[in-house]
Amino acid sequence: MNCKVVGDGNTTLVLLHGFCENNTCFDEQVLLLKDHCKIILPDLPGFGKSETYNGVSIASMAKDLASMLKFLNIEKCVIIGHSMGGYVTLSFAQQFPELLKGFGLLHSIATSDTPERIEKRNQVVKFIGSFGKEKYVDSFIPGLFSQENQNQTYVSKAIATAKTSSTEGIINAALAMRDRLDLTQLLVQTELPVYFGIGAKDALIPKELMLSQAASCEKAYLTIFNDSAHMAMQEEPQTLAEDILKYLKTFDLI
Repeated sequence: MNCKVVGDGNTTLVLLHGFCENNTCFDEQVLLLKDHCKIILPDLPGFGKSETYNGVSIASMAKDLASMLKFLNIEKCVIIGHSMGGYVTLSFAQQFPELLKGFGLLHSIATSDTPERIEKRNQVVKFIGSFGKEKYVDSFIPGLFSQENQNQTYVSKAIATAKTSSTEGIINAALAMRDRLDLTQLLVQTELPVYFGIGAKDALIPKELMLSQAASCEKAYLTIFNDSAHMAMQEEPQTLAEDILKYLKTFDLI
């Protein structure tokens, strides 16, 4: 698993990108956070410089991450994952809680896919098989941003980044998300502080669902991004960076 390591500090913060992204998606947050902690930015399998493989799953991605942290001699960390990266974060928290000081979900949820969502994942695979990844990316990425932000340059950059992903990597990741476990009970049971980043205009992850999951946690820190849909990293980059730092400080994680 490829990764970048930036900054220095007593706390290690792992930032996990989402579907059709890579480890550059948090570049603007790194500018602020690198002065406060060591930041690890992996490329999940099939994206960036990390190869995909047969049988990849959300759980196997979490295992890959644990192996990478062991290689880097990281004993404890905080992980915050965006969208698909949030699913990996939850699986990591389930499998390796002893390695965590806290974790967070950015535009992500603990529930498994609904039957309707499962069908949409299957349609993604069929669409890519018929028309190719480029047409899929062109149709998929703009809808991750709010209507007001569709003409921003960061949208075209996100499209270009997504097109660097391998076709096999996109398909494998879509199937991994389709088949992931429901981990809502983990949120109820964990004693770790959990960060929730919620997009007020997010069409993929409803605000109400994230709020209800946050309410189930013993310790939760919420940020509602009023001007964002599914991509607060680009739509409200400074607010996201500042609130991750506030979360870390609030729970003495830094």
